[in-house]
Amino acid sequence: MTGRFGRGLSMSTWQENTATPCRCPGQTAYPQDNEAERQVNITRTTLARDLALGIGAGLISGFFGVGGGIIVVPIMVIGLHFAQKKAQATSLVMISFGGVAGVTTYALAQNVAWLPALFIVLGSLAGAWIGAQIVQKLPDQKLQIAFGVLLILIALRMFFSNPSDGGNELPAITALVILGYLASGFAMGIFSAMLGVGGGILLIPILIFFFGFSQLLASGTSLAVMIPTALLAATRLTRAGLTNWPMGIRLGAGAVVGALVGAMLAFRVSGSVLQIGFALLLIAISGQMLWRALRNKPQASVAS
Repeated sequence: MTGRFGRGLSMSTWQENTATPCRCPGQTAYPQDNEAERQVNITRTTLARDLALGIGAGLISGFFGVGGGIIVVPIMVIGLHFAQKKAQATSLVMISFGGVAGVTTYALAQNVAWLPALFIVLGSLAGAWIGAQIVQKLPDQKLQIAFGVLLILIALRMFFSNPSDGGNELPAITALVILGYLASGFAMGIFSAMLGVGGGILLIPILIFFFGFSQLLASGTSLAVMIPTALLAATRLTRAGLTNWPMGIRLGAGAVVGALVGAMLAFRVSGSVLQIGFALLLIAISGQMLWRALRNKPQASVAS
């Protein structure tokens, strides 16, 4: 077509060109454009939030040898309005990823006791399997109160005991010692699955006080045990529709970075400082756990 539509410009081409709005400066965007941009912004904000939260949890995990769920679960429940059990299940995914980075750093410094870890894992997997079943049926309040009191007692014991910086002289492998490792792992597995934490806050004091581990060796061994334990519990809870894997993976990606940094920082600190810091962490966790349990206020659930 020629004439006023211009030489060589067909009617169909003209219709296509005029159908596309001009996005001039100051011109209002169409609703569908605003919606698309809003979705992109939400996605970016969510990604940045989850990565930042994962990095913070990873720092705690790598430094103290715990899972990081002690940081993530309260934030998800109180700040993001997740249901308690969904937050716990999702944090277990993050713990699995962050644990890999942390244990690698500890292992390179020869701060992982692999044979004891093997026995502890056998017990923890059984505990995680049972704990994942119990958590779907058991009210949280009494359990949280009991664990909160237990953590305070452990923290007080750590304050008034001599820290172990040292020699990593472990007991000989006997039937009684193996039974002790299995029982410790079993308790850790139940603790991990039911509260959505790695279980290190329970296992580390046991390894230090009953098996003579140094703080660093206990932390590294705890991380090694934590990976399969958390992964099994997260998978088990997926069947109940409680695990948000996409969010857990985003948190885990941040936790990998944080755990590497946290583990390297731990090697620069003396055992006494680590032990006192860990005891303070236990008191903070137990205080928060008791406050939430005694408050007994139901949390809103989100379908995430």
